[in-house]
Amino acid sequence: MQRDHTRDEILPAQVTLHVGAELELLDRACHAPRSTELVVAPVELHQRNVQRRLREARAPKDAFEFDDPVGLSRDVLRASDASTAAIDRIDRLTLVRAILDESASASPTVSLPVGTPSGDPQYVEQIRTDVERATNFHPERVAAWDDAAGELDAPIDADTAALLETALDVERALRARTEEAVSETELVRRATRDLAATDGAAWAAAYPEIRRLSLVGLSSVSAALADLLHALVATTTLEVHVYFREGTGAYLEGRFPSLLGVEDPGLEVFE
Repeated sequence: MQRDHTRDEILPAQVTLHVGAELELLDRACHAPRSTELVVAPVELHQRNVQRRLREARAPKDAFEFDDPVGLSRDVLRASDASTAAIDRIDRLTLVRAILDESASASPTVSLPVGTPSGDPQYVEQIRTDVERATNFHPERVAAWDDAAGELDAPIDADTAALLETALDVERALRARTEEAVSETELVRRATRDLAATDGAAWAAAYPEIRRLSLVGLSSVSAALADLLHALVATTTLEVHVYFREGTGAYLEGRFPSLLGVEDPGLEVFE
């Protein structure tokens, strides 16, 4: 009997997944009056490797533009005249230290997991970053984390729930202390929401000639990147190719449809 697929199992028709097949980009290298393909690599080193392969093959790069998810997001935000300012890691650590000092000297505003060094901003910032990467602070994923924690054995259940609570507390406190985006990942979320709010018009304004988007060098997929791609697919007619690296590629290929499964990508639990 044929089984109906859920929305978490269906890959959008305009998305094609590949494992270890990035060299096919060389087949699309050609002289062109304008770039029609945006090649996006989360890691700058991988972007440079692709460009090096093109040079070694003496292939023209005219058809390609190269960027990372944050650069893409900034272009989308600029097209809507939105701010692209974000605090860097050094400034964020300074703010986290101030938040921890204040929480220790007054009524606690940040809950910390048992055993967490209360004066170590790098450790606490890593908790925030890890939770942001896994959930993108989306209500569905935050709820899923909480549900999963409740199914674990003690004391791991409480520790896992505490990590989430710490990350959310720190994120809220950071937002209260700066008008800029707390992180570059927040810029990606803002661009994701902007795509939905403009029904893709922000993308068309930022990249009027781009017809194909290729995500390359993926050995993992953050929730923020998944939500950005989700919004692009929902609001544009882009042809999207996702190139996973060997090793984790087969697993990610099977999981990828579910990564695009949340409703209202870019939505935050703080709203």
